[in-house]
Amino acid sequence: MRKSIVGGLISSAIAFAIVATSSEAFAEDLRVEDAVKLALQNNERAKKTPLRVEQAEGQLQRARTAFFPTVTASASEQIRGYEDKTGRNWSNSGTAQITQPILTPSAFPLYSQASHQLESEKWGAAQDRRQLAFDTAKAFLQVIAAERVAEAAKSRVERAQANLENAQARAAAGLASTNDATRAQLDLANAQSSLATATGTAQRTRIGLEFLCASPITQTLALPDRTTAAAQKEHPAPSDVLNAALDRRPDVRSAHEKTEALRQSAKEPYWRLIPTLNASAQIKAIPDPLPTDRALDENITFNLQWQIFDAGVRYADRRTRVAQADSQALDESLLRRSVSIDVRSALATLRAAREAYRVTEDAVNAAQKSAEETEILYKQGLARAIELTTANGSRFDAEVSRASAKLNMEQAYLELRFALGYGPVDE
Repeated sequence: MRKSIVGGLISSAIAFAIVATSSEAFAEDLRVEDAVKLALQNNERAKKTPLRVEQAEGQLQRARTAFFPTVTASASEQIRGYEDKTGRNWSNSGTAQITQPILTPSAFPLYSQASHQLESEKWGAAQDRRQLAFDTAKAFLQVIAAERVAEAAKSRVERAQANLENAQARAAAGLASTNDATRAQLDLANAQSSLATATGTAQRTRIGLEFLCASPITQTLALPDRTTAAAQKEHPAPSDVLNAALDRRPDVRSAHEKTEALRQSAKEPYWRLIPTLNASAQIKAIPDPLPTDRALDENITFNLQWQIFDAGVRYADRRTRVAQADSQALDESLLRRSVSIDVRSALATLRAAREAYRVTEDAVNAAQKSAEETEILYKQGLARAIELTTANGSRFDAEVSRASAKLNMEQAYLELRFALGYGPVDE
């Protein structure tokens, strides 16, 4: 009876793990490239990026209007309480006017500011999409690692079940004490607990990936072999790639364009010292004029305006905008310096993670060999049950450590690519 209950628990746990990590029968495995594409197509963060560019284009279009004419038309109908000499108590007229700016000095720096701001928003949008791509790739790797741990936990349950059956058979035959069966049963319970935890973690990480992709993920995730292989290779020194990284990173380019936009804005107050000049042409038509009125009246007017003193507003604006530009320039400088730190730190982290992963590979091989040898010795009566339980637990711990070390190495490689200004995928 106890065997059937334990077997049922094992079957349920294994089936639960398989549901969480398996794909549809004939579905193609989902690659990390595919997950990134899904996120960039469906996630709201990606959909917002064109809108920030659209806003900046609207601001540039508005700044451009300072150089173009405006045309207005108006019509009027007047009804009087008395009659004029012709016996009418009403009159009407129509007017059309066109105004063309000839010289608007402050429009030039404002237009330049809007142009730089548009470029800044374009690079910023690219950075937002790049950040989303890296978040998705990292979530993809976390799902892979969690499912590896779940597979290791499932294998541990299978080994613990086999050991329990063997211990019960040896105890029934008088070849071992019932304490061996008790220890094997306790080991099975621990293995089932680990499986339940690992399965829940795998499901939770997959849900996180689905949130980023804004799409249900039912396929099996393909192993990122290319990313793993690239992470295990040596990479150039920071000094060899730093300048290229500065030119490549969208956030640096965006910060530079934002600095230039604020510098152009800081120039605008001084341009107000120059007079403005515009011309306007007007045509007024009266359909039914009085004898003293003209049916058609045209005129052209030139307007020159020079604000000699504006109570100090321009100088106050200049002071504020210079401070804003200097502050942004310092932010840009800090970002540029941080790129060097990011690259160096990512390289150091990757080297350490690569070495740690190599060590865990050796540890897993040793733990697997130890567990297999201990199992053979136990069946021959040359090892105790506690030794077999310890060996199986060490094997599981080594496999979990390897999955964690592999994840750390791959994520460190992604951090290096992010610092260098690349995307998360080698294509």
